[in-house]
Amino acid sequence: MELDDFKTAWQVLDRRLELQNALQMDECRERKLGRVRSRLRPLFWGQAIQLLIGVVVVLVSGSFWFDHRRTPHLLAAGLIVHAYGIATIISSGRTLGLIAAIDYALPVLAIQQQLALLRQWYIRCGLGLGLSWWLLWMPLMMMLFMGAFGADLFANAPSVIWVGSAIGAAGLLITWLFYRWAHQPGRSRLAGFIADSSAGRSIVRAQAVVDEVAQFVRE
Repeated sequence: MELDDFKTAWQVLDRRLELQNALQMDECRERKLGRVRSRLRPLFWGQAIQLLIGVVVVLVSGSFWFDHRRTPHLLAAGLIVHAYGIATIISSGRTLGLIAAIDYALPVLAIQQQLALLRQWYIRCGLGLGLSWWLLWMPLMMMLFMGAFGADLFANAPSVIWVGSAIGAAGLLITWLFYRWAHQPGRSRLAGFIADSSAGRSIVRAQAVVDEVAQFVRE
């Protein structure tokens, strides 16, 4: 009877230890995942501001091209900037949606996958919206000159537009070639650095925290 009592007490103690370890693991997991939320908060508010900027760009450029719809080059400039504003709204809107959709109650692997999807979308949109500025600044300048000074830059100084567009096209091509070169075999560190820089500090730090949680769970 004494041996049976000892075995029973040992089993009870073992179950209590398992429960205590599970509670500690859950507490640590929740604490670390709370850090993920805080890491993503600057990105969330930054994207919210960017979305509002996109709305302003759409409204201003829409009014511009409508007012100058009978002047082809001004109409084209307004439509280009208008399209950029729409792209900005779509990019920011989906980024905000992906951040809000992260379910911290899911297994760590699922959270890692959600963050990977957010990172992929953010990098692609950042590259697309960022690289477009090589060419976007010329129609934007046309809009600014017309709005601020009532001067048609293309009509009065077409060489400025053509030279600026040529410089932008060259810059875009050089940037694209460098990106391709950096992602060739043997340059994984450079490609990783570019990817982390494009992903932004918030996402990189959030992924690092989730990786810590995954490591903790495995151990």
